Amino acid sequence: MLHALEVAPVGGDTAWANMYEAYKTLPCETRELIDKLKAVHVRDRRRNPRAGISKEFDRDVNAYYEIEVPDTLHPMVRTHPETGRKALFVSPRFTVAIDGLEDKVAQPLLDHLFEHQKKPEFIYQHKWEVGDLVFWDNRSTIHLACGGIVPPGVRHLHRTSIAGDIPF
Repeated sequence: MLHALEVAPVGGDTAWANMYEAYKTLPCETRELIDKLKAVHVRDRRRNPRAGISKEFDRDVNAYYEIEVPDTLHPMVRTHPETGRKALFVSPRFTVAIDGLEDKVAQPLLDHLFEHQKKPEFIYQHKWEVGDLVFWDNRSTIHLACGGIVPPGVRHLHRTSIAGDIPF
């Protein structure tokens, strides 16, 4: 959940992509391939060439990422525990490899999936207003702060996360 306390007049939007639709619209052959695969997810942006670290990062990068958080293996296609629907479960921010596949095969497949999930028909972009509260389900969406705040504008949001379940 994000709650807007202060918003800039220009920029600072957040975009969400619908991973149910991203999965559903993949070619059958791609769905059959990724249905059986697991991906490696990392927290440390320094280990993900796709993520990078923003110049606006407000903490000591090394101190922040030295906090040990183990890599995790998650299915590339996640079944939602309440709806039973399948969703694409990879992210350019966290997903760095595919378990059991060499990088020369895995990286082009990941690149293809990341491009696919960014198609405009899957995206909702929210223009923040003070007081907005947006609640989403990380099991079936990915999100991204869009940037573009023009100084001296500020985006001050409170974030609350709810403990999740183990992906299957």
